[in-house]
Amino acid sequence: MKLEFVEDGELRASFILRNASAAFANSVRRAMKSLVPTMAVDYVDIYLNTSCLYDEVLAHRIGLIPLITKLDKFNMPEECSCGGEGCPNCQVSLRLNVEGPKLVYSGDFVSDDPETVPVYGNIPVVKLYKGQQLMIEAVARLGTGKEHAKYQPVSVCAYKIIPNIQVSSECSGCEECVKACPRSVLEFKDGEVKVKDVLACSMCMECVNVCSEGTIKVEETNDYLFTVESIGSMPVKNIIQKALEILIDKAKGMNETLAVLGEES
Repeated sequence: MKLEFVEDGELRASFILRNASAAFANSVRRAMKSLVPTMAVDYVDIYLNTSCLYDEVLAHRIGLIPLITKLDKFNMPEECSCGGEGCPNCQVSLRLNVEGPKLVYSGDFVSDDPETVPVYGNIPVVKLYKGQQLMIEAVARLGTGKEHAKYQPVSVCAYKIIPNIQVSSECSGCEECVKACPRSVLEFKDGEVKVKDVLACSMCMECVNVCSEGTIKVEETNDYLFTVESIGSMPVKNIIQKALEILIDKAKGMNETLAVLGEES
């Protein structure tokens, strides 16, 4: 297998996974969505709330605020030496004490850890009118997407097959396939139909359907184009790397289990 980056940004990346099975490609996708841990508000202590929102609605909105995550600074609660009861090694408190009239934003929270703060400070939380007040302590912990969607580090994580498009030399150059393609994958150049951008192909097969000569073929391959967008809690490359590390650890664990079962049998 081989991984090649097509687009390499802080929050968005596209890469090609070559010579991989569909099962492995889907495992990579699922690992990025549900196995890579991120920080999110786990529970909220509301000491005072005279806003227009119920406590439960307010806590839900706060839980969905993405937080900057430094994985090397914190332990998963179940793996921490405190046993998950809560300590500086596995959780961070974010406090909010405001009074209206004011539109409360995510940036109004004050964190115990200056590196664990909301990714975006301009996310509206609630509008307070004159005399209304909020006094809140939100506790953030590491978690994974399989536990709750608020822990998912990606907003987009998808892949598609990169096809192998072949145009026979017997093609008459009628250009019907070029006109039928909705994504401009093909072009007519130098008297021939050529593949212009294979990565844009969605395998809709419109080019094959309109070709009366049967001179164009679109076949599946073992290459996949991934598109990943981070919510901002960590760089997208870190998410990809962590997902692959998790899969490697799972594979090693499976091999060890199989080895033990083999010895017992």
